[in-house]
Amino acid sequence: MERPSLPPDIPVNAYLWPGSFRPGAPVMEFGGSVHVGADVAPSAGALAAGGERNGVALSTGTVRDGTSAADVARYLRIAASHNLAGGRYTGLATYPETPPPPTVRLVSSEEAHGWDTRFGRLTQEAVRILNAALPFERQLRINPHPAPRDYDRATSGRGQGEIRVRFVPKTHPAYPSDANPSALGTSRVSFDVRDEAAATLEVSAGGAFDSEVLIDPDAVASHADPEVIHVLVHELLHAVGFASHTDPAEFDSTLSEAGFYPGAQPRGLIHPIDRDGLLAAYSRIPPGTLPEEISVDNLGPWTETSYHLRGGFDTGAGEVSFGVAFRNGLAQPWAFGPKPAGAFDHNPALPGSATWNGALLGITPAGMGVAGDASLTLDMESLSGELAFTGMRYDGGGAWGDSDLHYAVRALGPGNTFVRADAEFVKDGEGFDWTGRDLGTVTGAFLGPGHEAMGGVLERHDLSAAFGGRR
Repeated sequence: MERPSLPPDIPVNAYLWPGSFRPGAPVMEFGGSVHVGADVAPSAGALAAGGERNGVALSTGTVRDGTSAADVARYLRIAASHNLAGGRYTGLATYPETPPPPTVRLVSSEEAHGWDTRFGRLTQEAVRILNAALPFERQLRINPHPAPRDYDRATSGRGQGEIRVRFVPKTHPAYPSDANPSALGTSRVSFDVRDEAAATLEVSAGGAFDSEVLIDPDAVASHADPEVIHVLVHELLHAVGFASHTDPAEFDSTLSEAGFYPGAQPRGLIHPIDRDGLLAAYSRIPPGTLPEEISVDNLGPWTETSYHLRGGFDTGAGEVSFGVAFRNGLAQPWAFGPKPAGAFDHNPALPGSATWNGALLGITPAGMGVAGDASLTLDMESLSGELAFTGMRYDGGGAWGDSDLHYAVRALGPGNTFVRADAEFVKDGEGFDWTGRDLGTVTGAFLGPGHEAMGGVLERHDLSAAFGGRR
């Protein structure tokens, strides 16, 4: 069967890289609540009421909730100074826009032999947290096939665009001989330099080409999952080119030189300065830029104020809310609500099929608001169904695209989450073909003690949206 070709205005690199996948949005628990997406939700009282849609109260407004241009520039100057390398290197060691975005690959070990192990799952969650701060086209991918245990970079060659993650004790030969015995992990990023004979080696304009993260499983064995994720976020920030530690007297940063203290992590497991630093480094400042070249001026237009769209409704056991924050060209969707009392697939109150209805709110890369209706219908026996967004229109009037999007989804009962189930692309000979189905990544969660509500986020090259509804 002949399949359609992608329209010419769609950036193929935003979606299709054979052998890797986009992991979706983070899903985190904050006390008795579940949060999907970036931790950027404003307080309800900070916005002005804006009507109602399909049983959802809408609000909108601006909030000063970002990092100043001066702080971002100072943070990136530190990142480019390589203060962990004793002055041997200088320059921002981030990955270039081409070739494709870096791919995170797990290296098999006794403690993490696959992505479905505890450490494999936590690594994916750390990648999702970084991705929530990155432009859609620059988000990290995941290689579903772990590297063999005997993987040796020296004999396997240069891993172009690969970030490998290993969970091995410090006695493992992969660990550097000078590793801090009390450290929970370590990382390195490899890059080409401009002049190998220079006293201080400058990162070339090509930036990074290869990274490795090592976590000692014995050192983190007693830590809770969020604490291990926070350690992984720290090391992955190094791996994507932030080759320094920050002074805690200057910044609240995930890269603080103060060390790791269990229970002291930020709620979203990454600090705002790190999120804004990622956005600036991967959208404004090219690889190889020297510290003295990084300034407020070459950041370009930068604001501390976000524009927010928000929707909310009451479940009887607490409010479910969802929305999108837009600042400096990045739209960050989120959804939030009460944690279920039990597993979705063991809820006797759910009938043979169940439907949740509500609304979608989105923002385009140009900052234009979009609203529509949302409906999720699931067959409780197969835990599969359809997520539909209809009647989608711009705030100023006019249909968004063809005004609707449809996704096959599957529920992951034990985790009370749901994800996209159909494929955007299929293997065809030496390459891949678009199936013609709607593009986008869906991550959602069931909310409320008895799964009375659902909420989640949709990520596309042309729209970042959040949605929610009640049963």
